[in-house]
Amino acid sequence: MLASMLRVTALALALLVTAAGGAIGQSQPESSSSQRVPAPDRHAATGLSFPQQIAGATRFGSTDFGKTAGKPELGYGWNYRIGDQLIATVYVYDLSIRSIPDGPSSPVVQQQFQTSLQEIHQLAKYNRYEDIKTARGPTDCTIGSLVFRCITLSAIRSADRKPVYSALMLTGYRDNFLKLRLDWLEGSAISQSMVDGFTQTLVGAMTR
Repeated sequence: MLASMLRVTALALALLVTAAGGAIGQSQPESSSSQRVPAPDRHAATGLSFPQQIAGATRFGSTDFGKTAGKPELGYGWNYRIGDQLIATVYVYDLSIRSIPDGPSSPVVQQQFQTSLQEIHQLAKYNRYEDIKTARGPTDCTIGSLVFRCITLSAIRSADRKPVYSALMLTGYRDNFLKLRLDWLEGSAISQSMVDGFTQTLVGAMTR
């Protein structure tokens, strides 16, 4: 039952987020922006902050999934982008689980990571991405003061045969899941080292 709930939740998260055209496993929401209720600038339960600008990235949207979709267990999502080169989305949610241990090692966090990864593969088929492979990881990675479970995937976009990358990072944080999704085109001005640097700055700004 828990596994089924997690799969449905991960699918709902992916379908509701505002995503870039080059993102692996993310879809445009069917609702218009006028129907979307924005997330707060600060998440009260965790103390995480989401400023308008972070490391050259601009926040271009956010979603309160409780008020937008009647699903408070799905929490919130904040979207950032650097031009048309990189999209970053941060999710904070609890799935109505009372106790979520900090860090990436607990069974509940490990299961949520695997569920999120499965959904990326499933949704990529609908978004017409091919040849999805693991480019880096999965492994634990330290970002700022936090440790996440991390993986980077590569794929080919069917429409123009361009290679794209997508990173998934997930951890437990103050009885919530904290998930990061980053998507970028290979060959753009965004390199892996720039993505790593941006992610460090992003997490540092959120936890400051």
